[in-house]
Amino acid sequence: MKKAAIILSFSILLTAFSGQAWAEQSTKPSTPASVTSLDSKNPYEIAGINDPAEFTTYFAKLQKAVKDNKPAEVADLISYPMNLNKDNKTYVIYSKAEFIKKYDRIFTSLVRDNLLAQKVDKLFVNYQGIMVGYGDLWMGKRNNKIGVIAVNIFNNPYEVAGIKNPIVFEHNFSLLQKYVIEAKKSEVANLMVYPLKVNNKGKTTEIKTQKDFIAKYDKIMTAKVKKALIVQKVDKVFVNWKGVMIGNGELWIGQFGEQVGVFAINQ
Repeated sequence: MKKAAIILSFSILLTAFSGQAWAEQSTKPSTPASVTSLDSKNPYEIAGINDPAEFTTYFAKLQKAVKDNKPAEVADLISYPMNLNKDNKTYVIYSKAEFIKKYDRIFTSLVRDNLLAQKVDKLFVNYQGIMVGYGDLWMGKRNNKIGVIAVNIFNNPYEVAGIKNPIVFEHNFSLLQKYVIEAKKSEVANLMVYPLKVNNKGKTTEIKTQKDFIAKYDKIMTAKVKKALIVQKVDKVFVNWKGVMIGNGELWIGQFGEQVGVFAINQ
């Protein structure tokens, strides 16, 4: 399988972007973080926005326009020229007319979902701008107007398995490998989907709770299962409509609601 452009090391996933927000953030996405500012009364000050009420009003309008599926209204909330970062290339969107014409290719389902799910008090803010989700979208102020300055479209090789966000999958996969190596049973238990199906010699056992998983950890996470997980390269996983397969089927990972985790183990 072709390696996703956004596959990064665990350490990079936990850091903020570097470089100009509208030109470089497509290659260094980070996990969402709370707003940061020297002035708690204005958490957006560091991004060059002096009136926090102005931004929160703008953000509410942007979410509503996207939720209502009104491309023309969304277009009014973009800062032109806007950079579209996709497949390690940058495309410049110069006008409202061009944005509206390409709306579905710019505001993809993943971008829209992450924008609508974003809580205004959980936005990441730095001197480059204000980030939505995992870097899907950046906002800033230009020429005294707040607008979207960049959109990042991430490849999703796990889409057929029902996984919405490739970064969430790769982040959880890295955590799972790390915690198994470190023998952190509780943390591994948090990355299981319950009831977890454990299959052995044609017999299926359901593990219904994290407590049950931890108690039976050594019987569930056998040497064979752990080895298959630890040596697995994320860009070599097998993906189909059932989920993401690790090794020769020792583990299967999928998305259930908002949770991405292991739902089946084959010993």
